This record gives sequence, C-alpha cells and structure tokens, in this order.
Amino acid sequence: MLLGYLLGRAGVKTLLLEKHADFLRDFRGDTVHPSTLRIMEELGLLDDLLLLPHAKIRPLAAEIDNRLVRLADFGRIPGRCNFVALMPQWDFLNFLASKSKRYPSLHIVMSCQAKSLVEDPVTGAVTGINA
Repeated sequence: MLLGYLLGRAGVKTLLLEKHADFLRDFRGDTVHPSTLRIMEELGLLDDLLLLPHAKIRPLAAEIDNRLVRLADFGRIPGRCNFVALMPQWDFLNFLASKSKRYPSLHIVMSCQAKSLVEDPVTGAVTGINA
C-alpha cells in the first residue's frame, strides 16, 4: 500500500490489487515502527495518522527469571517518531488507501485476485492482468 501511495504521488500510473474486500484480517501486525512513522512524517501524513486511535510504546521491557529486563528504549531515537505506535494494521492500510484517493494515477481495486499477467509477445512488457 505504501509503495502504491508513493508511486501514485509521483504520478506513476499504478494499479493496486487487494484480494479481499477489506484489510480486516487478524494475521496482520499491530505495530507501526519508528522508521515507518518517520516516513509518514516526511510525507506530511504523521499528524493525521496519529489522530487514529493508538498507543505509544517507548520503553520495551520483559520479565525474565523474575527480573524486569529493558529490551529497547525507543524514546532515545531523536525526533518526533521516538515510539512504536500500537495500531491495527487494517487502520493503517485504510488510512493510506484514503489518502491515496487524491492521486488519479493510483487505482486500488478490492476483491480482486490476479491470476496471471498479460505480456506483449514482442517486447515482453506487461500490458494487463487476468483477474
């Protein structure tokens, strides 16, 4: 989804296919890491993204042999994106899909499974898909 957003933003004609009708599946992760948050900031999307319900993790610790062990401290990362955002990935993907609508070169098709590519027999260039 992020690559589709970036290509659409750059004006590259892009077709993004999603096999399912929505992004609501439990196998998806629930964390947005600082590096991804920084990309959202660079794209001017961070403030809107953080309006979605989320929790922030700065220190990360675990209990091992009855001792609390600090595993990471994201708070030490410089800048605004010094945390992991706990947010369902379907919310993140829906957010990117909604922001993508402003780019006419990007088309997102839900409930579409690509079965094969259609290639030009002379050039080998992909000219379509069989869905």
